[in-house]
Amino acid sequence: MVNATTVTATVPAGATSGNVTVTTPGGTSNGVLFTVTFPDLVVSTSGQTVAAGTYNSITVNSGGVATLGGAVTVNTSTTINSGGTLNTNCQPLTGAATFTLAAGGTLGICDAAGLTATGSTGAVQTTGTRSFSPDASYVYNGSTTTQVTGAGLPGQVRNLTTTNPQFLTLSQALRVAQVLTVGGSGNLVTNGQALTLLSSSAGTALLVNSNTGMVSGSVTVQRYLDGTLNANLGYRHLAPPVSGQTVAAFASGGSAQVVNPAYNSSPTPASTPTFPTVFGYDQSRLASATNNLSAFDKGWYSPTSLSDNLPVGAGYTVQATGGQTLSFTGAVASYVMPVSFNLSRGADPAAGWALVGNPFPSPLDFSAIPSNQFSNVGQSMYVFQSSGQYAGSYRSYVNGVGGGNPLIGMGQAFFVRVSTGQATGRLSIGNASRVTSYGQQVAVQRTGADPRPLVQLTLGGADTTDELYAYAQAGATPAFDGAYDAYKLSNPTGLNLSSLSPDGQRLSVDGRGEWTAATVLPLQVGVPTAGSYTLTAAQLSNLPAGLTAYLRDAETGQSLALTPGTSYRFSVSAAQAQALLTGRFTLQFSAPAPLATAPAQLAAQVSVFPNPAREQASVRVPAVPGASQVRAELLNALGQVVLRQQASLPASGTTLTLPTAELAAGVYVLRLTAGETTVTKRLTLQ
Repeated sequence: MVNATTVTATVPAGATSGNVTVTTPGGTSNGVLFTVTFPDLVVSTSGQTVAAGTYNSITVNSGGVATLGGAVTVNTSTTINSGGTLNTNCQPLTGAATFTLAAGGTLGICDAAGLTATGSTGAVQTTGTRSFSPDASYVYNGSTTTQVTGAGLPGQVRNLTTTNPQFLTLSQALRVAQVLTVGGSGNLVTNGQALTLLSSSAGTALLVNSNTGMVSGSVTVQRYLDGTLNANLGYRHLAPPVSGQTVAAFASGGSAQVVNPAYNSSPTPASTPTFPTVFGYDQSRLASATNNLSAFDKGWYSPTSLSDNLPVGAGYTVQATGGQTLSFTGAVASYVMPVSFNLSRGADPAAGWALVGNPFPSPLDFSAIPSNQFSNVGQSMYVFQSSGQYAGSYRSYVNGVGGGNPLIGMGQAFFVRVSTGQATGRLSIGNASRVTSYGQQVAVQRTGADPRPLVQLTLGGADTTDELYAYAQAGATPAFDGAYDAYKLSNPTGLNLSSLSPDGQRLSVDGRGEWTAATVLPLQVGVPTAGSYTLTAAQLSNLPAGLTAYLRDAETGQSLALTPGTSYRFSVSAAQAQALLTGRFTLQFSAPAPLATAPAQLAAQVSVFPNPAREQASVRVPAVPGASQVRAELLNALGQVVLRQQASLPASGTTLTLPTAELAAGVYVLRLTAGETTVTKRLTLQ
């Protein structure tokens, strides 16, 4: 039998060990040793509530989401590791512990005082050292009162979010590296403190307005200029992401900017002294400007001065070096209502183009703009990518086709066009078309499998390329359709590939209702100089059963069956390079040709250059199935072999060099034999 005994002892507040006096019915004992043990809590799963009480330590690991369920005291340490989240839930967090929010961790802050570095106020009140990482995320989620960020918040954070229906006010200057989210109906008030969205080669921060709240006060929005394609000077199509800026802001990255209104009235603008480095675009100038520029280029104009205002949504082309970072300081709006661009189109056939700017301090997903927000405006966009000081190419996109990238970066300008036959048009862009996730500002490809028949042809030469996309989808027609086709904007490089619609439009994206054996797409090819160029089937997918895609060269009479990666090399003379090559190339579809045409297909892929030749000639030979060697023989007019070479023929093909300096001028036949296939080409020696 065990008798219950009442024991009375008083342990000092906060003590975990020591000696106390114990009183029992039998008497009093002094100096009794005691030890109090508190649990170590580790959270590695989401949705875990931390019960009120005292803990030795609390650790939240990656994937763990912990929420305080009452007043919590911690004696040694509280740590939120990368990928872990702790929501304080307006409950006091006290004790002698240290507090560490590691890089990549997230802290939910409900207290009105925000975060403090020391003292007994704010969301964290432990008396040990408090460490808040500048590479962590901070969520201010109070719901009943206004909040301040607090002096404990680092001067730079990875992400800052407010979901408070009341105002959140900055206590000090703040830099955000990735995402600033105003997710509640309450505003983020800058309170005269500098608020900066950072941008560098590592990425560009963005602002998300997912409710009616907005940033109240001035914001500095940075925009890093990617130098991957061109690290040197080049014209880049830019737009201010804030209001209240002037043209001088384009010099904020270090490239001095020049404007000169004399350019606008010059009959020979290209020779204007003090040539401008900043241009806007006004399609009405096509009717009024009297100069020697092409119709499209007449639209470029120089601002009057560097103090001219930069309206949000207006696009400019600006010469700047890659690798620099521009800064724009002003007000940013939430854009609860869509931003509308009121556009016009003059009578000139080349008119109707508008260089508009992404109005958001975040990327824009062009594919997320509903079709009913295009009023008399084609549903295609055109982004310029600089590759040299005066060189670059346009990336077009429409209906999920064309470059595979619907994203328009923050601070990026792009072209749209008012539809043919319309005097005015309107493009409206709403909040729902903004990108809200960090890391989507680089080029991306279409997601998921695309079931539509598609051919992507790439024109290559002189270290640059241009692309044409052709596809089939029900609803499209052979004539230009604003919802399915994209116009061709000529590239400054002089290298241009397009198709020609039956109604005479040059297209960079050509959508047809279907492909049949009667489908023929005339191609137009522009090259800057004489030389050798290639047309390559970069993509070829989902062709209708029984059809093969062919590239036909009317000048040589050759037809090349296309498969992914198939390349056709051709030569252009100096005279031919003076204008677009029209009528020479077509993309057409028909039933597969019999095997007997294999030599003709090989001949179409063999290129001889230069032709005519003097000192030597080069012969490019593609891979031939079943052949590992190629033999080249040069025959004179009498059929005599005057030169013979043999080389290995790898899967990548090969190039042979024929020394011809000692041969007499005249016309020769080049005979190439690979396996059981023999083809001949004509070579002229001068």
